[in-house]
Amino acid sequence: MTEPMTIYLVPVGGSRYQLYVEIPVEEAMGDAPPAKGRIARMVARFRAMLAEAERARLKRESGEPDDGSGLWHAIMRRVAEAIAEQRLLWHLRHQTHACVRHPDDMSGAAALGEVRAEFTRDVARHFRWMIIHGVIMVVTAVVFTLIPGPNLIAWYFTFRAIGHFFSWRGARRGLKTVEWSSESCKELSLVRPALALHGPDRRTRLREIGESLDLKHLAGFVERVFVQQRKGTAGA
Repeated sequence: MTEPMTIYLVPVGGSRYQLYVEIPVEEAMGDAPPAKGRIARMVARFRAMLAEAERARLKRESGEPDDGSGLWHAIMRRVAEAIAEQRLLWHLRHQTHACVRHPDDMSGAAALGEVRAEFTRDVARHFRWMIIHGVIMVVTAVVFTLIPGPNLIAWYFTFRAIGHFFSWRGARRGLKTVEWSSESCKELSLVRPALALHGPDRRTRLREIGESLDLKHLAGFVERVFVQQRKGTAGA
């Protein structure tokens, strides 16, 4: 039997948690199906788009300046955000066993409850957006065919429709097929007090926690989600 997929239940402020994994986007996508001609070129372009967006996202989360501009750059930013959000569900499509590592100040049953609640929301959300983006994909493909040049808008909505389809399948599998176990992790309990720190001190502490778990991008992920939630609260 293969090793179970490991998922981290990370505190991101208050009583909120986010599921987190570090999986290369190529692995999350799975093996490319054999194809020739136009389909093969589309699959190769799709994967190249993912890789380009992922490199840019990791560069930003490491603190390097974001020096791009224009429509394609804006599309790549949105694609990178979608990859960061959905890679866990994409990878889950191929799994039969998974283990959630959770802070040691909560029970395994509570952690699994958080996981199931998240996947239940994901099934409904990704199905809805799969339909919406699929319709927009068809409309933009027809409309922008009349305009010379690369059809960036239609390509973006094609990516979103496919991504939501993969995520919907992964969330359904997580609820219906995957066998789950849980494991407490004291390092994850250190994330919550780290969020009370300010600016560079917070990021430094989160980076130390990530290194202790061998998760080199955890600090950037938690920082991004935490800041987004604070902005959302401030604007409410």
